[in-house]
Amino acid sequence: MAPIKDESHWRRLVEGCFRREAGTPVSIPNLGQDLIETGVLDSMGWVSFLRAVESASGMNDLGALLTNRVPSLENIFQAFKEAQAENSSLQAASNTRHAVIGASIILASSCAAVGSRRIPSEEIDRAFGMPEGKLRLRAGIETLAYAAEDENELTLGARAAQQSLQAAACGARELDWIIATSETHRAYPPLSAQLHSQLLVRETCGALDVGGACLGLLNGLAVAQGLIASGQARTIAVITSDVHSRIFQPGRVAGEFGGLFGDGASAFLLRAKNGSTSEQTYALGEFLFGCAGQYAGAIRVSDASNGNLDVHFDGEALSRAAITRMEKVILDVELRSGIARSSVQGLATHQPNPRLVTLLAKQLDLAPDKFPSVARTFGNLGSSTCGVALDAILKSARRNLAAECGPIFLASLGPGLLFGGGWLITI
Repeated sequence: MAPIKDESHWRRLVEGCFRREAGTPVSIPNLGQDLIETGVLDSMGWVSFLRAVESASGMNDLGALLTNRVPSLENIFQAFKEAQAENSSLQAASNTRHAVIGASIILASSCAAVGSRRIPSEEIDRAFGMPEGKLRLRAGIETLAYAAEDENELTLGARAAQQSLQAAACGARELDWIIATSETHRAYPPLSAQLHSQLLVRETCGALDVGGACLGLLNGLAVAQGLIASGQARTIAVITSDVHSRIFQPGRVAGEFGGLFGDGASAFLLRAKNGSTSEQTYALGEFLFGCAGQYAGAIRVSDASNGNLDVHFDGEALSRAAITRMEKVILDVELRSGIARSSVQGLATHQPNPRLVTLLAKQLDLAPDKFPSVARTFGNLGSSTCGVALDAILKSARRNLAAECGPIFLASLGPGLLFGGGWLITI
């Protein structure tokens, strides 16, 4: 959309979006009124309203400009002015960029494993001292997957890896590298080394841990892609595993944060393509990464001296950041790949909570079922969220043998605000 040139035009646009979100009978608030503090909108309503304004105006940097500002109409108008003055479009540069898909690295198999205990969200509400029904109503989380006493990052990750190897008829000793990622594993040896021993791979198989929290899977896949493309490996297992329930416990963190998370793992076997394939399979496309530093302070977690966790969690800012940045990542993936988002088999993305996923689908004009329902039934699984979602899409594609399976988009965020995306294509 062309830039909006006068304040009366801005005002009509913003007021129209507000009435659609709050309802036509609701009067327009005072310009300086804090819309959340005064109860005009809840935090998710504010995010939805802001995204509607961004979509209607075509100025997608408004959310970043509103970080740490009072959620008011006055600040939206001010952000409009700043966005119009500072925002430079990347569309022309994106249109000149042609994606080179080397289809030389295939995703041979996948598997997911989640904590075997399924806990109703109302039970989590009570444990964290929140009003019963809060997680279900405010976040859309119905149940959470929690690890049993005999389950941890190693056992869940190893289970997913062993099943992935079995599915591909690949022996553990064929692995050249194990790449692991987890936002909860704090022990030594690191997770990759423990998986190395658990899976009984050969001594010359490398073991590497990568960070990135919720972005960890994409980081791991990109590293594996580089190792195979360079000729240093032919077969790599990328494994995620997270057990939040033993870290984000009642009394250590507030329920608004800790109650969102579940436990799970995923594993993917990547191989160098060797000749033609007898059946349809997925190959890695490209990856893109970056870091939006303006959101760096929205979430911080560190150890406190009393044994608890010191958590700074700005839920409203993170919700706004997640929607704004995730939409940008997916649109960038669409531009770089040349693949229309409407044609994808599914999207394996970061899922802070189901309400945000629904809003993201709406903003992208996609059916919600394009996003596997991970957070609704398991909770936010950290680095394993994208992995469990991707495994669900791949399993659906394998069941759909009679039809042509579409490409898959990947997109996630990590604290900082790290972001990344990529895609898979069928060959």
